[in-house]
Parts: sequence; structure tokens; C-alpha cells
Amino acid sequence: MKKYSWMLLAGLFIGLAACSDDKNNDTPAQTPSITVEEEWESGQILFGSTTGSQVVHFTTNVAWTAEADQEWCKVQPTSGNAGDVSVTITLEENTGYDERNASFVLTAGTAKKSFKIVQKQKDALMATSSTVEMDAAGGNFTVEMQSNLSFDYEIDGAATTAWIAPVETKGLTTTRLQFSAQPNDTGEKREGKIVFRAGELSETVTVYQAAADTSTPTLVLTQNEYTVGSDGEEIVIELKSNVEYEMVMPQEADWLSEVVTRSMSTYTRRILVAPNDGYDLREADIHFVNESEGIDEVVHIIQVQKDAILVAKQSYPVGAEAGQLDFVVNTNVDFEVSVSAGWIRQAPQTRGLVEVPLSFIYDANTGGEPREAVIKLSAEGVEQSVTVLQEGEKVISRVSIVHSGLTFTAPLITGSFFADGVISWGDGTSEEYSEEASHTYQDENAHTVVIESVGAEEITLPDLVGVSEIDLSGF
Repeated sequence: MKKYSWMLLAGLFIGLAACSDDKNNDTPAQTPSITVEEEWESGQILFGSTTGSQVVHFTTNVAWTAEADQEWCKVQPTSGNAGDVSVTITLEENTGYDERNASFVLTAGTAKKSFKIVQKQKDALMATSSTVEMDAAGGNFTVEMQSNLSFDYEIDGAATTAWIAPVETKGLTTTRLQFSAQPNDTGEKREGKIVFRAGELSETVTVYQAAADTSTPTLVLTQNEYTVGSDGEEIVIELKSNVEYEMVMPQEADWLSEVVTRSMSTYTRRILVAPNDGYDLREADIHFVNESEGIDEVVHIIQVQKDAILVAKQSYPVGAEAGQLDFVVNTNVDFEVSVSAGWIRQAPQTRGLVEVPLSFIYDANTGGEPREAVIKLSAEGVEQSVTVLQEGEKVISRVSIVHSGLTFTAPLITGSFFADGVISWGDGTSEEYSEEASHTYQDENAHTVVIESVGAEEITLPDLVGVSEIDLSGF
């Protein structure tokens, strides 16, 4: 509750009575108001991502202030007198890829109008590389895209499905797209374009493929590496060649063998991979060789290990007294521990500190008083507290005093959460509020002193000499 001292009120009646001869036609104090144009009634102002300005027009019947809560949002001017007003809001370029917001507030005495400023993000559709180079053999290739927009793509011209096609994989995402290029048997080099589009944005990736030289001895494998599970399987190796070749099996890898059938093809070789009963991954190479032409193409086969959880002993006797049982587990997989009885439990394991990011959302404090909350982080036997302090809403109080004389001393303003204030002396000068603030004028004409402060609750003005009017409607 705001208070006014008895000395102020008593002095006010005496001072105003002495000036009654000159103030017979006093008008009642106006209720502060802010009226904005219809286009701003929604309370939201939208900007594009580039640097830009917009002008907000409004009308007020008392002095006003304007402020924004973000450094990238500038307001000019920031204060003024009653009347028809234009304020320019200027935003810096948003170089980030996320939309951002700011709060813009107009205050006129007790009247307030808030706006939400929305600046759109910088839209992007970028390929990590705009070209892909393929040899004549073809194969898979990956295009990586960086975008904050939904996008699609098309393969243009003669390349469409003829020799460039998307590859469906479990790992396919909107930002990592995989394509395959068929072998080039045309005898001429070729190129194709993949065009990515998101709205008005587009990005083109050009794929260049070399021509096959049919006069040069060539042996091409469609796949150079195979990964097989521990249960084993049959793999099919496909190749293209214009020369004779020999397939050389690894002598040390008896877990690999060729599957011989009547319908065997020179360009298709079937390899049987036996189950892996061991606990280690194993690898081997199969060579396709033409020694006279210096050709040696390799297929690399990887077979994963048999998954296992092994302990040195299946049974551990322990004494009747309490104690601790330690043993080592050998494993090549992640595992969980469960215990069948309550009298035995897993001992806590030591672990290093790790960073765990946490995110919290807090509401606006529309009250004048600050507030606090405590976030508790707890684990078994461990607790940590974090205190969050939130300041109260900065409500600006305003008092206007008309004074005639060569000097004027500012009134005493106090409050439980009094923060700061500004004194406009009425002759074009101003300064920060302080209890000892005093001002000397060049003449004894009437001047309107305006004091705006945050968190004010009580005002005391003991000396009313020369005071002809006091307006406390905004206090």
C-alpha cells in the first residue's frame, strides 16, 4: 500500500490554498491511457530475419516511456510527453536458425501496453558438398543436407531412375540421404543433378560419373565389404569383368567356403560363412586376381562374435557373517544384474562425474515483490539444492509537481522494493533519483518536475513553498 506523509498532505492543503487565487479553475486529474492503431491491437509485431524497422503509432494523455528487453531490439525514442506519438522499433539481423522473441512495453503512468516481437529465423537449405564424383563402376553415395525447413528433392532429366536412384535404408533421415549410381556402360562420362527444395529455397548437387574404358582390362566388384552375424549365412558376391580372373580364398579362414552349383555364373560367386562359436570378431579377405593385367580386387568379410556373459565359477560359498563377494565377469555385451533374494544385493559402483544438462521453464512474475524457488537434486544419500531468485515486475510510478522558484529539492521516495528512478527537472535536464537531489533554475518561471521510479510506495514532500500543483495519479 502506498503512503503519503501527514506533513505532505497538510503542506499540500496550505500551499494550494495560498495559490487558490491563481488556480480557481483546477481540472480533475486525467486517468492515464494508451491507444494504439488497429494494426497493433493484436499485441504482436512480426519481423523477417534481416535487419528491419517498424513504426508503432499511439496516443497517450500523459508522459510515456518505451523499452524492449533484448539487446538486438532497439527502440527510439524511449520517452516523451502526451500526444500523438511514433516509436521506431529496429531489429538486428537474426543470423541464427531459430525464431526469437522480445518484449516491447509502452508505459504511461498507470497505463501499460505490451507487445510480443517475433523475428523469424534465418532459413537454410545447404548441402555439405555440391558435387559428387563417381567412377564408372557406380555404387552408393550419400548427400548430407543441413536445413531448418521441411524439404523434398527430385532427380532431374535423363538421370531420373535411369542411373541415379534413392537407397532405402533404416538410417535414412531428412538430413542424410543416400543414393546409388548404376555402373556406366555407355562409354561416355555423364552427369546428373539432384535438386533439393524447401519453399523458395533450393540447393543443387551435381553427380559426375566417369566413363568405362572397355579397352582397358577391368574387374569391378559391386560390394567390397560384407558383415555377417555370428550364426553365419550365405553371401552373394557380384562382379563385372572384361578379363578372366581367379578367385583366391584365404587359406587361414576355414570358416569360409564357396557354394558350388550347376547354375554357377562367372559374375556371381556364392560364399558360405560358417557360424562363429568364438567370442571374438573374425575377418578375412577374398581376392579376385588377374596377375598378367595386375588386377587384384578384394572382398573383405567381417563376422561378429558370439555374444556371451562368462564367470570363472558357477557357485560361490560364503561364510555366515556379513561380507562382500567379488568376482569378474567377462562379456562382450551390455548386461543387467538382478538378485533373487533380499539378503544379498549389488554393492554400489564408483563412477566419475558426468555432465547432465537440465532445462527449466519459469513464468513471468507479474507481482511487484521478488520471489524464489528451490530445485532439489537428489539421489540415494546425496542431495543438492539450487535456489532461483526472480525479481518482481518493474512497475513505474510517476509523480508530477509544478514548481516556481530558483531551487527545488526532490521529495523523499521509499519502498520495500524501491530500485531506482529518474528526475526530469522541467527545464530539459534530468538525473538519477537520490534523496539529496536538488536543482537550481535560471529563472523563477513555473517548471514541471516529473519523477519516475520503480517500487515506490511512500513519498514525503515537507517543503511546499512555490508548489502550485501535484499530480499523484500515476504514483
